Amino acid sequence: MSDLNDPRRLIGNLMRLGTIETLDLAQGTVRVRVGEIVTGDIPFAASRAGAVRIWSPPSLGEQVLLFCPEGDVEAGIILGALFCDAHPAPTSDGTFLIDFADGTRISYDPQAHKLAITLSASGAAEITAPGGLTLNADVKLNGKLDATAKITSADDVVGGGKSLKGHKHLQVQPGSGVSGLPQ
Repeated sequence: MSDLNDPRRLIGNLMRLGTIETLDLAQGTVRVRVGEIVTGDIPFAASRAGAVRIWSPPSLGEQVLLFCPEGDVEAGIILGALFCDAHPAPTSDGTFLIDFADGTRISYDPQAHKLAITLSASGAAEITAPGGLTLNADVKLNGKLDATAKITSADDVVGGGKSLKGHKHLQVQPGSGVSGLPQ
């Protein structure tokens, strides 16, 4: 702890820059390197930790701002992170984004009014909604669609250019004959 009789030194030691040296995710603590000093296990701040919780632990080598009550790094608390050469800002425009180490990215461009989610090469997505899922938009699907239950349309279904409601069959015969292909 700093000498309480030296206010300038105390004030100068309240905030320090450091880098994450080790992580203990189970305990929600890290050790921070501040010059030649490595702290003991100290907590890192979360943006929300009550009824709503956001878990976004720091990364090894991440530069952080350490608040040290009374100048004591062992009592420190990580207040936030700072971009640095090892971990630069992921964009230089007004886009809001979350960038993950595996290449997954969630971004929102307020100028274009566009939300984009890009998963890494081996990424997958899953939405679990026991009460249902409603999309209020036109949907374009680039890929196959597999369904394990009935698909219902209030209007028409068109496949291969053929309308399910409005197509006609050639070579219709009365009795047990089978019609030709749809037109």
